[in-house]
Amino acid sequence: MKILGISASLRNARRGIGNVSLIDEITAISTEEGLNEFLTQEAEFHLKNFIEAGREELLPFDKMYTNLKKLKGNKGLSNSEVALTAALWSAKMLGAEIDHLSLSEYFTESKKSLDLNTLKEKLKNSDGFLIATPVYFGDRSSLAQSLLNMIRNDDELRDSLDTKVYAGIAVGAKRNGGQETTLIYQLMDMINSGMLGVGNDSETTSQYGGTGLAGDVGTMQKDEYGLKTAMGTGRRLARVAELMKISKKKSLVGKHRITFWLLQDKDDRAKEYIKELLLGVDSEQVEASIIEIADKNIFRCLACDICPTHVDVDESYRCIIKSKTDELEVLHKSLIDTDAVIPVAYSPVDRVGLESSYQRFMERTRYLRRGDYVLSDILSCPMIIEELGSDENLDIRMVTSMIRHHTILSKPIIAYEKDGVILNHEEVSNRFLRANSIIRQTVSGKLQVYAEGINHLKYNPVGYVLSAVKDAEDERMNKRIEMVTDRVGKIKLMAERRLKE
Repeated sequence: MKILGISASLRNARRGIGNVSLIDEITAISTEEGLNEFLTQEAEFHLKNFIEAGREELLPFDKMYTNLKKLKGNKGLSNSEVALTAALWSAKMLGAEIDHLSLSEYFTESKKSLDLNTLKEKLKNSDGFLIATPVYFGDRSSLAQSLLNMIRNDDELRDSLDTKVYAGIAVGAKRNGGQETTLIYQLMDMINSGMLGVGNDSETTSQYGGTGLAGDVGTMQKDEYGLKTAMGTGRRLARVAELMKISKKKSLVGKHRITFWLLQDKDDRAKEYIKELLLGVDSEQVEASIIEIADKNIFRCLACDICPTHVDVDESYRCIIKSKTDELEVLHKSLIDTDAVIPVAYSPVDRVGLESSYQRFMERTRYLRRGDYVLSDILSCPMIIEELGSDENLDIRMVTSMIRHHTILSKPIIAYEKDGVILNHEEVSNRFLRANSIIRQTVSGKLQVYAEGINHLKYNPVGYVLSAVKDAEDERMNKRIEMVTDRVGKIKLMAERRLKE
């Protein structure tokens, strides 16, 4: 598979032939130690360029920037490029073919840019692409926005990018400098444009992507945690891009299973609309179940130091809450026995009579995520039936919660209601049909890839001391090996039964 790295910073050091030489240099690095040495060398070289461009003389930045643009662009790395390079290297280490480009060459103030067809072809020829951007007021750079505008305004390009895999990296001047909001906003825009979204991988706790800290020129390489998240993002992108590519080798036999998590409803409005949508799909291909959670008694998450309580096979309920009046335990097996999760909520203006276990349920799924990502690499496609004026932002909340489960995110399905009538029913039906098609692809790819092994899914309890101690104990007792062996064994049997050439 081919992964394209896109630098969305005006301070980029690489352009022109420098894009090609960077790929050659990354390809030549064989160890993480070698990568760190390269990143340090190139970041320091970029800082040297700034000094020679007039930084020590306190030359006005516009003058300095003009001097920098006179360079050949074949040496050094900006902060965003440092993080992007780390991600590309980790993708390369998983067998990906990698490429790199700088958006500043395509979208210039003078309007004299390279032929945008070159940029479009690079996007079309990739299996997945990664955007690294500096943070501006908790959002992306204008270069990244120009790319998104180009995609949105070109129907042919947008169609060609449909179901390609996207991931992001954001670099801010502070640890909490808007990196996550930048990643979330951009993720929403990309999946709403038809791409599939992923974050960083399980080794870096499956969050929204790479989050770098760099408060000055030439400092990103010092952010060890940020580099780890960038590398995790590169690995995650490469794995899912490969999963989607390999899905074409074998087709799924029989039905795929969709589980609707009905988390919020009023007068069964969402429940009935789900049933209506299901009438429009091929019953020979889809097996759907609606888990009614909105009216269930779900206790709040205790945020235990050790979660889940122990390592075991996936079918074992492992949350510490086992009260007879808590109803999550009886739902456990139905939550995990699925090919896709569609969280569903009805969002009315008048909330009198509304039943909702949305937040309490989402909190409690913590034990599923920490159980080595039992929902990993299944498609998640949020669905909201939204009465005009309800203003609840549930699509964003669902996406940011489900990506933490290591799922693959698809375009949310939002039905707009007024006076009891769905205004965009045809569009909703088409999105639901599209989601079903993608589900069949992801299931095929996952069964083929996972049948070979899934050791990369271990939950890493970063920041949790007691969990880390318990985790080490479980490793010594080989409990995790037993759990992984059981999961792989089940997947191999499913692959034999559900796939054909």
